[in-house]
Formats: sequence, C-alpha cells, structure tokens
Amino acid sequence: MSENKSETVSSVVDNYQANDELFEELLNDSELSATWGRYHLMGDVMRGENSDVINLELSSQIAAAIADEPTILAPRTANNFTSKVKAKVVQFAKPFGQMAIAASAAGLMVMGVQQNAVDSNDALPITQVVKPIPLGGIAEPVSLNFQPNSRTSEKQAFVEQQRRFQALLSDHQQQIKLSSVDVNNTLQQEKAEEPAK
Repeated sequence: MSENKSETVSSVVDNYQANDELFEELLNDSELSATWGRYHLMGDVMRGENSDVINLELSSQIAAAIADEPTILAPRTANNFTSKVKAKVVQFAKPFGQMAIAASAAGLMVMGVQQNAVDSNDALPITQVVKPIPLGGIAEPVSLNFQPNSRTSEKQAFVEQQRRFQALLSDHQQQIKLSSVDVNNTLQQEKAEEPAK
C-alpha cells in the first residue's frame, strides 16, 4: 500500500475526508479495509473503549509459525582429529599461561617493593651548596648551606607522633588496670564488712 493511500485511510478514520468515493474504495480493497480496521482498533485501545476485542492468545499462532519453519540440522564436525589436537594444545599450553600470569604478578610486586624502598630511604644524602667566586670579582666567603630535606622532617614528625600515641595508649592501659584494682579492693572491703554487720 502506498503512503498516500495510508494517509487517506488515516484522514477518513479521523473524519477529515469523508465522501462516498473513499468509502467505496475502502470497502472494495481488502488491504485498505484491513488498515481501516487496525486504525480503528488502535483508536479504541488508546481511548480504552474496546478492550474485549483484543485477543492476546498468541500461543497457537506461534506454534504454527514454528511448525512452518524449516528444520536446520547442525553439521557434523569435519574432522574429529582436528578437535582432539586443539584440545591437547589447549591442555598443554594452559599451565604455561598460568605461570606467565604468576611471573608477571611477582615481577610487578618486586618492582613495587623496590620503588617503595627507594621512596622511604631514611639515609637521604645531604645536599651541599658551595658558593663560588661571583663573576663581579668580589670574593664571598665559602660556606656550607645545609637545606633540611622536607621528607626527612615529615618522617621525623610522624615517628614523634607515633611515639606520643604509644605513650598515651600505655598510660590509658595503666589507668584501666589501676581502676580495676581499686574496684576489686572496694568490692572485697564491702564483702568483708557485710558479715560483720
């Protein structure tokens, strides 16, 4: 059906063009008649007016369509020997692949540890800056300018913080022990005084 005829059917359904010629053409042409029926059914469904006409029992139609489908048989394997060889190669190569993965992971771990050791090295070299004679000819005294490494001072601050934290933790544990000893002594004194009353 052409697009023009489809538009004509749609306009007739919407009552834009209603004349006897178009109705006669719709009645005589089965394709246009079926389109007319579908358009009206769509409109009824959208308005919620005609839900009893819709039949959603599709299982018989699907079963008939499946029965009409041609049967496709799976082809046999061309060569059983080829599939056996492929299976043997995979079985042979699998342990090597696993070893390669393990070796890669171990290599990455070693490289990471070495990189970490270089980054956290405590014995960083002291940088010395020697001032030479300036170009102007005036001699300045040669001196050693020591510039403390900020990374070393950060590590020292972290160590000091950890030392203080451990001291606080130790003091707290001692306080808990002392308070539990005091509670036990108080309970024992109260028990000792009860029979005397």
